[in-house]
Amino acid sequence: MRRVLDMLNALFATAIVGFAVWVWPSLPERIPVHFGPDGQPDRWSDTTLMSWFLLPAIALATWAFIAAGRAWVVRRPERMNLPSGGTLADYPEELRPAVVEHMKAFLSLVSLEVLLIFGLIVVGSYRTAMGGDGQGLMLAVLAIAMLSGPVLLATFMIGLQRITSARRS
Repeated sequence: MRRVLDMLNALFATAIVGFAVWVWPSLPERIPVHFGPDGQPDRWSDTTLMSWFLLPAIALATWAFIAAGRAWVVRRPERMNLPSGGTLADYPEELRPAVVEHMKAFLSLVSLEVLLIFGLIVVGSYRTAMGGDGQGLMLAVLAIAMLSGPVLLATFMIGLQRITSARRS
């Protein structure tokens, strides 16, 4: 499953950058750079490389940061804090590989969520800049950002509980 998530992450990251590059020549002189909680733009900027490509760059940097964190956790299990209050090093040796794999899949899901949010913001910004309605996408971003975190965390906790209880039985 993690490999599928990793491929989806790469696809989403490529799509964000590809879309930004593709629409760049058609952007108007001013683009929205911030949206309020109602999904309406509340700050605009002149269209520059920085104003348009900053968001895709932040998306890629976030993806890379999460990937680096995932690699670091594997090399430093004593630093991997878990919901039980301990670290991976506190778990029995036979449980560690499954817990690490579960953590890697969780982090892949988190980066997919982040890339989805950034992608929707880029598309919504483009739609709004072109005179269309990006409000629905921006409200979707808000809903995803608020709801997906607790859902992902609950999923992680349930999966971790299943791993530890199945192996101890």
